[in-house]
Amino acid sequence: MFEETIQLRVRYHDCDPLGIVYHGHYAKFFEIGRTEAMRKHDFSYKKLEELGFAMPVVEMNIKYFRPARYDELMDIKTIIKDWPDKKIIFTSEIYNQQGQLLTSSETTFVYVKKDSLRRCHIPEIVLEHLKPFFTEELKKIKEEKKAKDKTLKVAHKI
Repeated sequence: MFEETIQLRVRYHDCDPLGIVYHGHYAKFFEIGRTEAMRKHDFSYKKLEELGFAMPVVEMNIKYFRPARYDELMDIKTIIKDWPDKKIIFTSEIYNQQGQLLTSSETTFVYVKKDSLRRCHIPEIVLEHLKPFFTEELKKIKEEKKAKDKTLKVAHKI
């Protein structure tokens, strides 16, 4: 499982007149968390785009629990729980300094070729960067595939 946390201070321009973060700004906070988490591990969206790929959002769900307030420090946790197959799902959680969960999201991305916008497989370079975080899961996937292949071979012999 991939997990990284960055810290961000709530800016005045992100708040309504009561000093509470406007709900529409949370998507931006989640994006900042994702991009900085990737950058922390020597990978960036810019690098992906230079290689000719893009990651459009195809679904985003946000749950609001408590408000973030002006000048408050937020911890933005970015998580990839499962090894990506045809899509990649980022779970994000924002906490205040008291450790209270303020909001969470699940954002689903697919990969496309930047020039044609045609959907494509997850680029190998992305998978290489994620492998160290999914050692056990990859081992399990490999064992399941091996068992499935063995079952298919036996079925073909019959």
